[in-house]
Amino acid sequence: MAELGQLEIMDSGIRPPGHLFSWVDVDEHLTRLAMAGEWPDWLVAADGWWDCLELVTKSAVELNTVKGWLDEVFGTGSAGWVDGDLLLGLDDPRTAEFTGLRVELSVNAEQPGGTARRRVPLLREKHITRQLAEPLHRPDTPTFADDVQLMAFHSFKGGVGRTVHAVAVADRLARSGGKVLLIDADLEAPGITWMHKEQGGQCDFTYEDFITLLQGAENSDFAAAVDIAAAYLPNQQAGHYASGGSITIMPSSRRVTLAPPRIEPAALLTPGRSVYFVTEALAALGARLGADTVVIDLRAGASELSAPVLLDPRVQRVFVTTLSHQSLAGTELMVQQLGGKAPTVQGTDPATSVIVTQYRMDTHTAQADAARSMLSAALGVALHVPVETDGDDTESVDAALLAQPVLSPFREELLALPSSWDAVLDVISSCGVADGLESLIPVPAPHTTAGAAPGVAVDYGQLRRNLARTAGNLVYAEQSGLSSAGGFLVTEPLRRLLADHRTELPQALVVGAKGAGKTFMYAKACAARTWQRFAEQSGIRGVTVEAPIVPVLESANLEYGDLEPQDLRDAFASASGDMSLRNVTSSSIPDRLKAGLGRLGGQDELGWRSLWLECLAMACGLEVSEQRTSEEALIELGRRAKAVFVIDGLEDLMQNLDSDTKRTALRVLLIDVLGWLRSLRGRPFGLVVFVRRDLVTGAVRQNSGQLLGRYDHYALHWSKEEALRLALWVTAHANALPESVPLSGITDLSADELIDRLIQVWGWKMGSAKSREARSHLWVPAALGDFNGQVQARDVVMFLATAAKNSEQYNDTVDDRVLVPTAMRKALLECSRNKIISVGEENKEIGRLLVHMQGLGHPVLVPFELEQVELNVGDADLLIESGVFSKGADGRYWVPEIYRHGLGFNSERRARVLW
Repeated sequence: MAELGQLEIMDSGIRPPGHLFSWVDVDEHLTRLAMAGEWPDWLVAADGWWDCLELVTKSAVELNTVKGWLDEVFGTGSAGWVDGDLLLGLDDPRTAEFTGLRVELSVNAEQPGGTARRRVPLLREKHITRQLAEPLHRPDTPTFADDVQLMAFHSFKGGVGRTVHAVAVADRLARSGGKVLLIDADLEAPGITWMHKEQGGQCDFTYEDFITLLQGAENSDFAAAVDIAAAYLPNQQAGHYASGGSITIMPSSRRVTLAPPRIEPAALLTPGRSVYFVTEALAALGARLGADTVVIDLRAGASELSAPVLLDPRVQRVFVTTLSHQSLAGTELMVQQLGGKAPTVQGTDPATSVIVTQYRMDTHTAQADAARSMLSAALGVALHVPVETDGDDTESVDAALLAQPVLSPFREELLALPSSWDAVLDVISSCGVADGLESLIPVPAPHTTAGAAPGVAVDYGQLRRNLARTAGNLVYAEQSGLSSAGGFLVTEPLRRLLADHRTELPQALVVGAKGAGKTFMYAKACAARTWQRFAEQSGIRGVTVEAPIVPVLESANLEYGDLEPQDLRDAFASASGDMSLRNVTSSSIPDRLKAGLGRLGGQDELGWRSLWLECLAMACGLEVSEQRTSEEALIELGRRAKAVFVIDGLEDLMQNLDSDTKRTALRVLLIDVLGWLRSLRGRPFGLVVFVRRDLVTGAVRQNSGQLLGRYDHYALHWSKEEALRLALWVTAHANALPESVPLSGITDLSADELIDRLIQVWGWKMGSAKSREARSHLWVPAALGDFNGQVQARDVVMFLATAAKNSEQYNDTVDDRVLVPTAMRKALLECSRNKIISVGEENKEIGRLLVHMQGLGHPVLVPFELEQVELNVGDADLLIESGVFSKGADGRYWVPEIYRHGLGFNSERRARVLW
């Protein structure tokens, strides 16, 4: 008998067994060798018996050849001659004589194209053959009858929350309008059955009844069993769902005594029947009951009670584990073994998943991260990516998402569940167990946004053109100028900046990477003209302080519409400044600063403070002279007027920070000038400096973390959710939504509402809703994000513009979404190339390393060793800090997809994502 065991791979192959006590140990080792493909060409099959070992060969083989191989794989001296017979020795401390199993040879040549031995989906296969190195034969059809989805929950250990999560998923599906058949297939320790009985539910027909009827079926005809089951199961529904959904429960057994099952599912896999007879019968039953999903709670452990279900790749397999070592290690091994026997084919089969339960977020973060990494690797190995692709090389993003374990945090209430079905569901609901399982739900929730008017056709071609044009204009904020007509998305950092300064003017830094939206926010503040109006346009109420916006510096690339920064300076000067300086030009302040870079030294902090204050005074139209310093002019102005100074475009002056003078100039602005403004009584002036993070850390080399931390809540960090919110806002702003969404309400949408509204933009999945592809709202931030968990706003907007333009070629064929999956995949490639350029412009050192990797004269496969990319540890650390590299547990390095394509690196078909 062949039983799966853990592979212990050494340089020379599988390690010889430590002991051989019986034919069972011999079978075990031969099975492991077969699975690893380490059988010699002449060996076809092997069978161990209590007194002999039968080896089946293709043709006649010399016994000495057989002895040599047995010594090699079982250990030197394992085979020997006794009375002319070849024996494989067994350990017997009772005697010093060589004893063991007699080796017998038989010839049974396998002809090319001949019929292979029948294999069935069991953990322990009946025959040990060289076929064990190959997966089981795939089912004849890629899906079950009537497109019913089977979803099986399994755990290596009991007590890990498997049943709770199976029930939570069934309940979530029913609440969303789904029809669910929930089967308690744990024939030895049922949980759902007890809950159902305690609720007083009917228990007329059970899983054991169904298995028994199937055993008596003729060949693969399960119609009679399905007919009988369908006559009773409608009486076994649980709960009431206003959505129209339902859960029909099939308990494990009607028996009142505890005992092993009389008939196991494995007993149904007899010759003449489909090897997937069990799962196909369950799917047919689900279809007969009108269910779209069959959720199965399986027996824990490496049990043949579960194997016929787990080894059908069409089943969505969900493993549940805690952080305990035994549970994790056993789950990892189960996933690896099932991946070897019945791998998931990406795009064809539902992805195998793992739920990690019972961990505390406050104490187990490191352990949870390590567990996710370990399990993700195992899931990735079990996921087979077809070689045939359309050439866009983006499937690694899908593979990474599909191989991501799900974390289900600890809840004390789940440790002692009540007895009845309704009471258990109340606890599950109050704990929000299903909230984190959204990525596992096999079918999408019904679309809840208002549909287009009946009979009104949607012109997707026009919507795509709208989005391509508008997003293209928004790719660079400079191109929108200071127009107040464009509107903007109110992000959390902007909301905090405005809400924190309702009654006093802001004195703060707004830090963000290139493309994070700094210039866009600067432009919109200028377009509002006053701080109070800027707050009103952002939906922040209660701002009582009224002060004009006075731009001091602007980006050299800023294009002007009907308003220029100089217009705002002139307006303030006319109202509050000196007549003689009202005609200062837009280049006056940059020229004054450039002159300062040539005149002031790197240690002249007082000189730089005076120059910066002089620039503020110039922006206000104040005259500065030997008789009146800039400090005095501003103090005098502060007694009669208020103003909010805004500064952007610092990188135009200090791109590289390659001198002490530049570093001092910027440091003084960020610390000393802000400090001086705070010291003014009544704080008449605000100052908001829009600056790149790398410039801050380069100028403030000591305590930069403290400085950044002080303003961190205003920093332009684009999380996954904010990136999705931006995508919806841009599409709505472009009038590119089939179903309109008010721009003003996008900021307040919940995460679930946001995902729902985005379905009309890019669909539920990167394929049809029933496809096995990754979820679109997970794919986009995973494809565009870096390893610091950030997505840049510019990357999102460029992706939308490019994907929309690419989608126009599908105007006549795709009419269920604005962005077509193929077009989205191709857009990633272009965005990646642009990312390399933009990062290089922002950070010359990072840019140098990226250009170096682009120019490597040999192919690089991700993950890789540093030697392959010709970098040192210091370079790698810098790239890790910047989110460009991530180091795996095995010491190899990964790059995000947004960089990989632009670098021209290949992938092992599984990306690494940190969302």
